Amino acid sequence: MKIGLISVAGQTYRQTPEVPVVLAVSTNASIGTSTRVMRLAWFAALLSYAVLLTTFHYASTTVWWIASPALMADFIAAAPFQSRVLLPLIVHAIMRVAPWFDVDLLFAAAEVAAWMLLVVVARKALRAYRIETSDLVGGILALTITVPVAMHLIVPDLEVHSVLGLDGGVLELGKWQTVPFFRYVYDLPAAVFTLALVLCLARFVRTPRSGWLMAYLGLFALATVNRETTMFMLPAFLAVSWGVLDRRTLAKALAAQVIIFVVIQAAIRWLFPGLPNPYASIPGTNYEIHLTDNLWLFTNPLYLLTYLARFGAGLYLPVLLLHRYLDPVLKQTLLWFGIPFLVSTLLFGRLVEHRVVIEIVPLLWLGAAQAISAWSADHARQSQAHARERLLEHPLQSDGLGAVQPLTQSPARSPAEIGQ
Repeated sequence: MKIGLISVAGQTYRQTPEVPVVLAVSTNASIGTSTRVMRLAWFAALLSYAVLLTTFHYASTTVWWIASPALMADFIAAAPFQSRVLLPLIVHAIMRVAPWFDVDLLFAAAEVAAWMLLVVVARKALRAYRIETSDLVGGILALTITVPVAMHLIVPDLEVHSVLGLDGGVLELGKWQTVPFFRYVYDLPAAVFTLALVLCLARFVRTPRSGWLMAYLGLFALATVNRETTMFMLPAFLAVSWGVLDRRTLAKALAAQVIIFVVIQAAIRWLFPGLPNPYASIPGTNYEIHLTDNLWLFTNPLYLLTYLARFGAGLYLPVLLLHRYLDPVLKQTLLWFGIPFLVSTLLFGRLVEHRVVIEIVPLLWLGAAQAISAWSADHARQSQAHARERLLEHPLQSDGLGAVQPLTQSPARSPAEIGQ
């Protein structure tokens, strides 16, 4: 940088400093390099974490013999498991091109990718709701979504035979044991798709453009190929969009989703019917009903306590306590998607397999993060408002000075006193 004096017509002027272009270019290059290094480090850390979660998932669970990954990839698993065919189609296609890859290896690789996508979508959701304060904080916070999801996919179920026991007049702990549950290839992708659908729906409601609607419908189609629980997004879409979209647009969007769902499910059941489910208990279908068994589980107080503690990692508590701060899209989705979905799992799912409620878990995580963030921001605003009020009432006390007491008698002398 050069600074000099220029004399013109006897007057001296200071020359404008010139910043070398090379310095600016080198600074921008160093910032770009640092950003790329940070992104590469983030990708490596995320990949390692996804591999860790996948290995724990495979080591702590087992497969149900009528819906094993090998049977799913060969399209000969029992219905309705076989109708959740998105990942089996992908794995089958890869094996046709590269038969030297084992089927379990391919499904494991797909799960690693699903864990990574879950965190990526979670980070985008945090940005959409302006929850993160920086890229680093946002990345770390996005990783926390894996905690409640892993508690439903990886941590074994608790089987309680007796809460307490009595041995020789001594009160002791009862008999408890962990029971691994089954692993299905469509569970984790269902969680990713549900979170992505809600994110697209929120963006579409904020800016009702055809692009966001097409993105939502595309995700809806893929999610329907993965699992039929997308049907519960229909009442949520209606509740969220009511009053935002005109009725004609809303009717068209709902009709498009119904058509997509019916066509895809009909095509899947025709192309991949699967084998009959030997455990089906609803006449004329391949579905099982477990209402009585599920209700009986909660007659044990210890199991009820541990189930409530595990469910969504307890994130439903801040959602309920801070529901006034919930974003309208999240609130309506949790009500109109969550309640029908949970009722269906109570009827048709085995609640001892905690994975059956996996779709709602990312929504509880996002709802808790958003509600806590909104509550914290509101609390900070109230604190600042109170501080400003105190400052206006006692302006000198803010500088550590005591309030000046009014003078009872003027310290200045009167004119008569001056003349004396």
